[in-house]
Amino acid sequence: MPELNPDARQVIVVGAGLAGLAAAHRLLERGFHVRLLDAKPFPGGKLGAHHRNGGWHEHAYHMYLNWYHNFWALMDEIGTRRHFEAMPTINLINRDRPDRPVELENFGSLSTMCRNMFSGLASPPDMFLYAYSLLDLISHPVCRPRQFDDTSVYGFMHSRPYMTPGAMRGSTRTLAEAFACPSYLSSARSYRTFVSYGFRLPSPSMQLLRGNTHDCIFAPWLAHLRNLSGDRFRFEPETKVEQLVVANGRIAALRVHAPHHGGAGGHAAAPEPIGVDGDLILAVPPRPLAHLVSYEVAQLAPRLANVHRLHTQSMISLDVYFKRRIPHVPRGVVVLLHSRHKLSFLDQSQIWRDWHGGTFLNVVMSDSDTILGYTPAEIEALVLGELRHYLRFDPADILRINIRKNLDEGLFINEVGSWDYRPGARTRIPNLFIAGDFCRTVIDVVTIEGAVVSGLNAAEAVRRKHGAGAPIRIVRPKTYPTAPLAALALAELPYAFAAKALSVACDVLAGHHRHRP
Repeated sequence: MPELNPDARQVIVVGAGLAGLAAAHRLLERGFHVRLLDAKPFPGGKLGAHHRNGGWHEHAYHMYLNWYHNFWALMDEIGTRRHFEAMPTINLINRDRPDRPVELENFGSLSTMCRNMFSGLASPPDMFLYAYSLLDLISHPVCRPRQFDDTSVYGFMHSRPYMTPGAMRGSTRTLAEAFACPSYLSSARSYRTFVSYGFRLPSPSMQLLRGNTHDCIFAPWLAHLRNLSGDRFRFEPETKVEQLVVANGRIAALRVHAPHHGGAGGHAAAPEPIGVDGDLILAVPPRPLAHLVSYEVAQLAPRLANVHRLHTQSMISLDVYFKRRIPHVPRGVVVLLHSRHKLSFLDQSQIWRDWHGGTFLNVVMSDSDTILGYTPAEIEALVLGELRHYLRFDPADILRINIRKNLDEGLFINEVGSWDYRPGARTRIPNLFIAGDFCRTVIDVVTIEGAVVSGLNAAEAVRRKHGAGAPIRIVRPKTYPTAPLAALALAELPYAFAAKALSVACDVLAGHHRHRP
């Protein structure tokens, strides 16, 4: 393997997820030499896929939104945009009525508002109030962002005088599926940002990938980077950074475990050093980053110690392969209402264009804290028992199941009060930069786009330090101005109170009907 030119601008990027690859991409374009390390044998991080038991296993199914402008720009450059398919709908199946799935189309779009309001997911008054609560949230003036960050989504929604329990359940459902986080923990500031970006570009609801992420995104991306830079780029999988070595006020070396470092007799050798002659970008999740923030590192960059305060949420995902096609499975993302552990799934066999077998479900458990200690067999039994309330199949139809607990890849939670603890791209150590979806960015929300923008921020900080090349373009999603939205919310407020009165009346009548002798 060729050695890097010691006289060139060198950057080591730790983490080959979206943030690390985005940073490496833009730095290679500007003439830097990049050495990309990752602890896993495959690129992609939480978005990556690996081959296991005869199939590709994803961290979970993924939804790609319209306002991911920086992500789409990269996909266009590497020629992978053709692998995505627009999906305007999201499906919801009620436990009590599995034969009557509900379909929401381009939620947030004015053209589909009436259709969604009368979809049957909730009463029309409650559906109107849920939509109105989102308008109220994004039109609410944020004079003091810190105060909004210290308010939970539940706290904000519960404080609205027009709110009903049915409308509250809409926000709870959205947060469970989008963030894997309950509404009483989620920051109103981050949720407001998420809704604002989506409200500006509501159609289609999402894009879905028509194959596994390794073949459709990351293998082409690595090939593009190698073609772009030749010997200036090196990717080293299965290289785990164990320690940052500090000397003279900078990061001088990394201690790593790698495959070629194995000791005699099958025992792992002590971590070996890799010199950091240039700059270092750590694009790793909060837990691994906290592990690397030692006493010496924290003495030089005290704010980095706050990553220990950032919380992540584990998600269990299962790939369920069937011998045959299961009938009446909706196409696209499906939410199983009132399911234990908040289950949802995507039937990949209807989306992946090269799939020729039976039904292939990727099932996600958004609320899995209480069962993380269960055995795989126990988790299988629980999930299949739940699925049979919603889909018609026989256990004998199942070919195989792959389970991934994702304990080491928990999703960062946009938790109340977490903004102050989130790092930016620059640190007080002159050659250390941070990237990851948990970092402070204009995106704010933990998303695919948030990861990409954090990588671009880190790359721009390195570029600016050396004055190399043109500034890196970072697109901020557009939102509607607050003032017109506030005027609209004020104009519709009487209708909100009327909807609440109608919702309460319907609940009273329904309760009276249930208790009639």
